[in-house]
Amino acid sequence: MRRTTGLIALTATLTFMLAGCESHQAKVDALQKEYDQLNQQFAKDCSAEYLKVPPTLSQKCTDESKKLGEAGKRLQEERAKQ
Repeated sequence: MRRTTGLIALTATLTFMLAGCESHQAKVDALQKEYDQLNQQFAKDCSAEYLKVPPTLSQKCTDESKKLGEAGKRLQEERAKQ
């Protein structure tokens, strides 16, 4: 009886640990996808502005740059949790 209870507890613990790891990886994947999309949009909308001398960013590009930076920060923080 005692051995069975220990085995059940060990199985439950391992199941929760594996579910947590999968959940973490899913969150990292979602954040990476968001970051990649924002990066593509920023490059499409704002790459020409960097070619100007001196480089200047419109308000739209400044906002996109800020969103991209925030997404990158969230991604780094989530990866650091591993």
